[in-house]
Amino acid sequence: MLKKQIKQPDIVHIFVDQWNARYLGCAGHPQVQTPNLDRLAGEGIRFENAYSPSPVCMAARVSLASGLHPHNHGFFFNYTDKLFPQELITLYKKVRDAGYETAKIGKYHFHSPKWGEDFEDYKDYYDSMGLDFAKETSTPYQGPCFNSEYTRWLKEHNYLDCFIKEIAHGFDKGQYLPQGSKLPPKMTPDGFVFHKTMQYLKDAPTDKPMFLTVSFPGPHTPIDAPGKYMTMYNPDDVVLPENFKSISSSHYKDVAELKQIIALYMGKITHLDDRIGQIIEALKKRGKWDNTVLIFTSDHGDFMGEHGLMSKSRFQDGSVRIPLIIRQGGSAGESGIINTSPVSLIDLYATIIDLAGGIMPDYCQVKSLIPIIHGKCESVNKAVVSEISENYNFNYMVRTDKWKWYIHNSNEALFDMLNDPWEKNNLAQDRKYVNTIVDMKMILLDFLMKNQLNKAAGYKNLFTRMNLQVPGSDREKVLLKKMQEVHDF
Repeated sequence: MLKKQIKQPDIVHIFVDQWNARYLGCAGHPQVQTPNLDRLAGEGIRFENAYSPSPVCMAARVSLASGLHPHNHGFFFNYTDKLFPQELITLYKKVRDAGYETAKIGKYHFHSPKWGEDFEDYKDYYDSMGLDFAKETSTPYQGPCFNSEYTRWLKEHNYLDCFIKEIAHGFDKGQYLPQGSKLPPKMTPDGFVFHKTMQYLKDAPTDKPMFLTVSFPGPHTPIDAPGKYMTMYNPDDVVLPENFKSISSSHYKDVAELKQIIALYMGKITHLDDRIGQIIEALKKRGKWDNTVLIFTSDHGDFMGEHGLMSKSRFQDGSVRIPLIIRQGGSAGESGIINTSPVSLIDLYATIIDLAGGIMPDYCQVKSLIPIIHGKCESVNKAVVSEISENYNFNYMVRTDKWKWYIHNSNEALFDMLNDPWEKNNLAQDRKYVNTIVDMKMILLDFLMKNQLNKAAGYKNLFTRMNLQVPGSDREKVLLKKMQEVHDF
């Protein structure tokens, strides 16, 4: 059981992008090397069945920041021509109100800047969302399209032209082109986020608790593992996922190329694991490691050949399931805990505010994972839901401890996840499971009914708004007098 802290802990959230939950040594992957995350899981708790509220970057990230599901915040996909409303980004505000120094370094994806804009021009926006220290970078494919401290850093070290050419080549040949990177590891987008994180930790105040989000752009495409990580995994030795289907894909031409992609993907993952290990050492040097909560997770996954697919945006586990590890200070040396209950990325909203001792907003729609972390219960959710809008359809997934049901562009699926974790056998057309599907749809209906923002909250009727709550016999006189005052006679 993890130990509950009395003093407000430092909270460090390491947030990665497009990391398939199976690609951890501690999750049983036969090849990928993640010793630092494995050690972290051994000192804390790993949630085996954690899911994204939406299997796409922007929708998932603003859900975590706001505590709202996509159908409430309305950012269903990866592009919008408007800023996500800063008044809805309450996570950092609530934690700052609890007495924390708040900082976020790396990818945000709360809006889509216009071509040539500079992230430094959004300082007022960052401050209004509750961040004391803000440093934003973009997904690598968007990096050369904007100005940022990262592009200026590359230019200063004579690597900007190399970066631009690599990204342009990837745009032309496809984002899953297995090309590696000519940038040294420290000059990659992930290397820059690490660099800024180490700078921040060196100067961060120790007289108040810290909430730091380190948001790495990797292992999201491009498939460009740098330096030694480029050749760390031999493509010939790559073990394909158990549910791989040898079907045509627009992202790879044959199995040999898919293995090259996976080898480089694993290289990017091990690069990140090494950086995470260095961040952990820096946190230990701060002298507060025994009172530090470290959270590791991703916004969503990447198929990496599962079902013959790549990328995300769907509800199979390769896309929608996420890695989630929470290590609470004071628990080092204890055996790792694996929790198999259904949880959601958005549950971290309530969990982080709970850890900070903050006040949950009255509209909060999610459950804190603290009762599970402290061993008081095995589950806080009967089910979790994921949603995405695509091709003018609203698509939904429901995941319980045993079943996964989803509908995607009118295609329905049901899987027994206990006996079929690789989702090979779709039971949706089997009449034996009609009642199970009805039960899952009722969970979805209940979710949609209960998790709506109450726009009528605080409504007052006309008489109350006009202060006309007076005895009936006097109401007409009072009303006449107030109306005459309006018209000055």
